[in-house]
Amino acid sequence: MLLHTTVLLTSILVAALLGFAAHRASICTVKAVEEVLTTRRAFMLLSFGKTVLWIMAITALLIWAVPGSRVNLAGWHVSLWGLLGGLVFGVGAVLNNGCAFSTLTRLGDGRLSMLLTLAGFAVGVAAHNLLVPPALMPVARPAEAFLGQAALWPSLLSAALALWGVWEAWRLWRTRPIGLGLRALVLADRYRLSTAALVLGLSNALLYALYGNWVYTATLGREVGRVTGQGGQLEPFLWLLFLGLVAGMAVSSWQRRRFRLDWRPSAGWVGNAAGGVLMGFGAALVPGGNDALILHGIPTLSPHALPAYAAMLLGIAASLGLTRLAGARLPAVDCSGDICSR
Repeated sequence: MLLHTTVLLTSILVAALLGFAAHRASICTVKAVEEVLTTRRAFMLLSFGKTVLWIMAITALLIWAVPGSRVNLAGWHVSLWGLLGGLVFGVGAVLNNGCAFSTLTRLGDGRLSMLLTLAGFAVGVAAHNLLVPPALMPVARPAEAFLGQAALWPSLLSAALALWGVWEAWRLWRTRPIGLGLRALVLADRYRLSTAALVLGLSNALLYALYGNWVYTATLGREVGRVTGQGGQLEPFLWLLFLGLVAGMAVSSWQRRRFRLDWRPSAGWVGNAAGGVLMGFGAALVPGGNDALILHGIPTLSPHALPAYAAMLLGIAASLGLTRLAGARLPAVDCSGDICSR
C-alpha cells in the first residue's frame, strides 16, 4: 500500500512537471502551424519531433530494463475515418484558438472559458459514441507489433535513439545560458523548445510505462464512454494525473505572474464550446487528440498516428487560411533561437 501511494504521488508530481514545462514553452499545434504560415519556419514542429524522439528513447530503455512495461504499447490501423477525424479536430482547434495542450495552458492562466472547451469535448465524444457504429471504429493492433518488438531493427533503432539522447542532453547543457544557477534555469520565464521537449519526453515516457495512454483527452473520452455505457470502469488515479497536469501549469502561470481569473462571458466562448465539440468528435474518430498522438501514438509507431496528425495539421492550416481570406490577420509566431516569442 505504501509503495502504491508513493508511486502515485510521484506520478502526480511528474505530471505537474510536464504541465510546468509545457506552459513555460507555450507549445501548441495551432501556434506551430501559425509559425509556418507567418514566418516560413517550423521550429515548434521540430520540437514536437524531438519530444517524440525522447519518448521513444526512454520507452526503449524502459522496455529493455523492465520487459513488462511493453504491455502498454498499442496502436491502430490507418482508416479514412481516422483521417477525417484529424481534419475535424484541426478545424475545432482553430475555432477554439488552441489545441489540447494550449487549452489546459490557458485554463492554468485562469481563463475559465476553457471549461467550455472541455465540456464541448465531452459532448463531441458522446456524439461520436451515439452516432458512429462500432463496426466503423479502427481496429486495435497487437501491442508488440512495433516499438516493443523483440527483433533486430527495433534494437538498432533503440541504440541510435540512445546515442542521440546522450548527444542532445550534452548539447543542451553545453549551450545553457552562462551564469545562471539551477534554480534560475528552472524558473526561467520561457523554456527553450528543446528543453521542454526533453522534460515532456522524459515525464511522459515514465507515466506511459506505468499507466498507458494517460493524457487528459483520452481520460475524458473514456469517462464519457463509461457514462454513455460504451466503456469500462475508469481508474480514478487518471483524474489525479489530470489535476497534477493542470496544477503544474497553474503554478507556472502564478510564478510568472500571468495568472488572471477571467470568468466574464464573451462572444469567443461560443468558439470555445463549438471548437471543443469538433475536437472531441475528431479525437474519438482518430482515435486520439494531438496530445495523444504526439505523446503516445507517434512514439510507439502506431500506423494511424502520423497520417492522422498530418490531417490535423492540414485541417488547422486550411482553417487559418480561410480566416486570412476573410480578412483576419494571423498573429506572428517567432520561435527563432529555440524560444517562442508568443
